[in-house]
Parts: sequence; C-alpha cells; structure tokens
Amino acid sequence: MRKLFLIVLVTSLALAGDFITNGDYEQVLTVGWEQAGSGSYMYIDRATTYDPDPDYEARAEKGDGSGYANLYQTVEVPTTDIDFSCHAKMWAYDNHTTAWCGAAVRLFYLNSANNILGETMICMKSTQNPWVSTPTRHVIEVFDSLWHSYSFNIDDELLNLSGVNPDQIAKMRIALYDTCYDC
Repeated sequence: MRKLFLIVLVTSLALAGDFITNGDYEQVLTVGWEQAGSGSYMYIDRATTYDPDPDYEARAEKGDGSGYANLYQTVEVPTTDIDFSCHAKMWAYDNHTTAWCGAAVRLFYLNSANNILGETMICMKSTQNPWVSTPTRHVIEVFDSLWHSYSFNIDDELLNLSGVNPDQIAKMRIALYDTCYDC
C-alpha cells in the first residue's frame, strides 16, 4: 500500500519593497495569485485555522496519485538587492520505492522574457525525490513539519547559484508548490 502526505502552508511571503500582492493572503487568492495543478486530491486554498494565530495562511497540497499543486505570483524586480522572507510549514512523505514527493516554497529568477534562469527551493522531500542543488538550483532542505521563518537577501542567495547571471534577472516568481509521483 502506498501512502503519501504532503502540504505546504505559508503564513506570509514578502519581498522588501512590497513587490508581492496579497502576500499575507488576507484577500481571496485570486488577488495577485495564479493557480495551476494536475491530478486528483489537489487543494489550493486559504484559511485562518492552519496556524494558531488569527490571520490567514495559504495551502498548496497534492495528495495520492501523480501531479502537483502550484500557487504562484510573478513580479518585476528593479534589483536583486532585496530581502525575501516567509513563514512556512511543510510535510512530504511516501512509503514506496517507486514513489516520490516534495513540498516547497520556490523562488524562480526570470529574465525579461519570463525564461527561468535559476531557482531557490526551501523544501521537504521524500527519499527518492530528485531535487538536488545544481549551478542553477539551490535546495534548502527542511527536516521537520514545524513552522519556521526563513529570510535572506536575494543578492546573497544568488552566490549559491553560479550558473545564474544576476544582471539578467528582471522578475521573480514566488510559488507554493507540492508534487508527487507514482504515489
């Protein structure tokens, strides 16, 4: 029997300078955010009950079966000398040798034509998950399902991505992403 559970919950996302629209999810998710997904048992929503505090959190969750749930927003950035922060909770688990899953807050670095130059992933992943750091991907792995705050300067983060030219970055895409394969 295959079992899988994964979820990404985020209380807030911020890029210094308020580049993100509705980054605290206090408005409905159609304000500022786009959604995509595939497969059954996919959930993208917001609620005040995911965290003990009274404000809203957003959830992207993909349950059993293959597919993904993606809540994302693309913003223009005038510089990469900006600060990113989020408060997130993730969980990813499978118990089958052919299956894999992962839950992540993803930051994509885009050029002016929306081509992806690289990405940073704050993620929890199952054992077979193929996400690894490369010259264009930095994986920051999470090892528990507790709420954690993450923050860093994008210029500093780009030092982990030797294959990305910071001068080409014109936009960023911020995403709550949950995926599974053969679960």
